[in-house]
Amino acid sequence: MITTVTFNPAVDKTAQVETLVTGGLNRLQNVRQDAGGKGINVSKTLKAIGVPSRATGFLAGNAGQFIRERLTDLGIAHDFVEIRGNTRTNLKVLDAAMTLTELNEAGPACSADDIRRLEETLAAAEGILVLSGNVGPGVPEDIYRRLTETAQRRGLQVILDADGGLFREGIQAGPDVIKPNRFELSQYFGMPEETLDTDTMISLARQLMEAGTRLVVISMGEDGSLFVTADRALVLPALKIPFQSAVGAGDAMVAGLACSLEQGLDLEQTAVLAVALSAGACMTEGTQPADAVTVEDLKVRVTWEEA
Repeated sequence: MITTVTFNPAVDKTAQVETLVTGGLNRLQNVRQDAGGKGINVSKTLKAIGVPSRATGFLAGNAGQFIRERLTDLGIAHDFVEIRGNTRTNLKVLDAAMTLTELNEAGPACSADDIRRLEETLAAAEGILVLSGNVGPGVPEDIYRRLTETAQRRGLQVILDADGGLFREGIQAGPDVIKPNRFELSQYFGMPEETLDTDTMISLARQLMEAGTRLVVISMGEDGSLFVTADRALVLPALKIPFQSAVGAGDAMVAGLACSLEQGLDLEQTAVLAVALSAGACMTEGTQPADAVTVEDLKVRVTWEEA
């Protein structure tokens, strides 16, 4: 079973404008609201391809209830811890040039007791644990490291998708799979992003494996992605698709990684599935995942080469 953890979920409100005007009036078009947050997006993608998961984390207030109801409507199992306040709402605005502007709230504060209750909920997790996204106020930066250590002692496999201090702390526990993007990799190693060629990124990825990580996946947007193990590296170009929005593309890739771990897929199969799911997410509005038929069509178009 795959369990996804979202510490700081959101009602994702997405909209379009012809041109975003700062300091003036913008009339939004095609407005939609989705249950969001990185772990929740992973669960939504898994559901779309017929893979069950359980979503957990923190929810609060009316916005939290909206997310619960939406997940129930989607048929996604969930077991969130209720906390005080109100789950955040994030506004994502896409203009005609496909430039995305995001306005994200901080989210409600979490107490030590809230975190303890979530840890108790996670004690029932089996199989694969997905830790992704930022955390709300009050959550310590070492939380992903602690949860990874606890999960691995119990025999779970862990996927980590985080940045900043959460990433820095989390990788110390050696999660099985990590998925930084190229910018996050450059930030972690203190190197300009433009200096990161393929060989450099492969070398840096293997440095990240020193604590026990087995697979590092580096997403590079329109430049594709890298899948790196201790002895192999695959380079996959991005697919040419009718682009709608990159929102949720990284989460869809993580869903592919989780599914691959659960099903025991080899490196090539893992890369093909993850890239197809990510491309499919870019073809939909908001944080909707692509449907299973679209994903299968995309899989046959994915190419890769050894680096």
